[in-house]
Amino acid sequence: MENFEIVQTEFGPIKGIHKKLVYDNDCITFQSIPYMKPPVGNLRFREAQPTDKWEEPFDATGEILAFPSYYEGLGNLGQEDAGILNIFTKNLKPEKPTPVMVWIHGGGFFVGSSKTDTYGPDYFMQEDIIFVSFNYRLGVLGFLSLEDESLGVPGNNGLKDQIFALKWIKRNIANFGGDPNNITIFGESAGGASVHMLSISEQSKGLYQRAIAMSGTSLCQTWGLIPQSTCRKHAERLAEKLGWTGQSGDQKSLLDFLEKPSADEIVKVTNDLLTPEEKLKYGFYSPFTPVVEPYITENCLIPEDPIKMMETCWTNDIDILFTGNSLEGVLRNEGHLDLGVEIFNNPAYALPLLELQLDPSDQRANELGLKIKNLYFNDQMDPKESFIRHGSELMFWVAIYRAIQSRIKHAKGKSYLVRFDAEGGRNFVKQFFKCNQYKGAGHGDELGFIFTSVMYPPLERDSVDYKIMSNYVSILTSFAITGSPNSDEIKPLTLVELNDPDNIKCLQITESSLRVIELPEEENLKVWSTIYEDN
Repeated sequence: MENFEIVQTEFGPIKGIHKKLVYDNDCITFQSIPYMKPPVGNLRFREAQPTDKWEEPFDATGEILAFPSYYEGLGNLGQEDAGILNIFTKNLKPEKPTPVMVWIHGGGFFVGSSKTDTYGPDYFMQEDIIFVSFNYRLGVLGFLSLEDESLGVPGNNGLKDQIFALKWIKRNIANFGGDPNNITIFGESAGGASVHMLSISEQSKGLYQRAIAMSGTSLCQTWGLIPQSTCRKHAERLAEKLGWTGQSGDQKSLLDFLEKPSADEIVKVTNDLLTPEEKLKYGFYSPFTPVVEPYITENCLIPEDPIKMMETCWTNDIDILFTGNSLEGVLRNEGHLDLGVEIFNNPAYALPLLELQLDPSDQRANELGLKIKNLYFNDQMDPKESFIRHGSELMFWVAIYRAIQSRIKHAKGKSYLVRFDAEGGRNFVKQFFKCNQYKGAGHGDELGFIFTSVMYPPLERDSVDYKIMSNYVSILTSFAITGSPNSDEIKPLTLVELNDPDNIKCLQITESSLRVIELPEEENLKVWSTIYEDN
């Protein structure tokens, strides 16, 4: 007979179920809990609204799909009523409230979900925490931004969904045995960027006590902030592909039109929006990502350049753990190699041109680009590996480094850095992009170690991969529970607080060791810093 549990929330009772996790430990799971009203019809591009209340126990014993996103060859894998969250707990009535870890999934702001077929929390649930995850709107459905204030679509609804979910968690998690005053948010890639964007915004103040930004910050040019005008241009291009015949700049007509097609139609067309020039010149991966909002509203999340927001944000008073992988740039190995050729022909393409507001034909862009090109490309280097390592720093490490430098200068809270460099049987991103010949961990490779998924069987306890998992999960959960990443698992090592801008130390995780080292990328990153200072 199945063992159910009923928990009361502000919207009504919720029914969960006891399940056995991979190592036979018991867990009570509550999945697909609606935290917002389905954003359909005229709510499609509006900020999240509270869900309706219910009287009978809501069945939270199964999963639903993600918000709409399109995968080539698989089609649309989502639905618009996917504003849900999931809670995994071992004890509904502990002696003292249990620390909470809230996962924010990645996917470039255009794909992904919180489903356990990718993000199974089984390894985390060996520790004394409650694990929570949620979905948020993606692509144009989550990040349409229009300048016309009368339309009420300033943008960033995907991030505002995250705030909405965190407020639900803060108000209700005590009923699941959780501590509303000990919440840590963490996420990877676009999820890491989300963590950082939330953390520099006043909208998230008080909703959590610690943050872990993994392989992403608000400064990542890969899928970070795009100009608001670019977002609108992409929206017009999308509407035209769907049959819109309105005038460019007629934002009301544009919005009215985009409210009508099915989500399937919208996400399928979105895949083909970016031009080769946009991918080459600006490094775009998605046509719709967060923006600096065009006007201020009550719920405005990003009112100005994140660099300015970082100077005075409320999270300068709390502790933050940053992580990055040693070979983040493996994403470039398929479909982007033409850019490597262009860098040889025009060094300006080695730069984040959009962020620096430079044109590749300008002499200044060529001069700065040459400084960067010379760091990576010479006759002694494998050109493909050089291109990948250049991408690691351009797309990820520069943004992590700049965020850390801001924290060192402005924050009272502690900052820590982990560099994941492990190679084992679960480096699935590196394998997918056919980069096994290069040393290091690819972007997203840590996910195969810290989460269970349908791609792999459970880790064998005596395996190297299990040790990698155990070390990393221990560091993350220790930070969430105590505020220190220095868990019993990694002692006598001490992950040092970052306070010297000229000497960044990190805890490096490999398949055979844990070591505190000087950040290997630091010398290159110092050159990158001069590019921003000189421009």
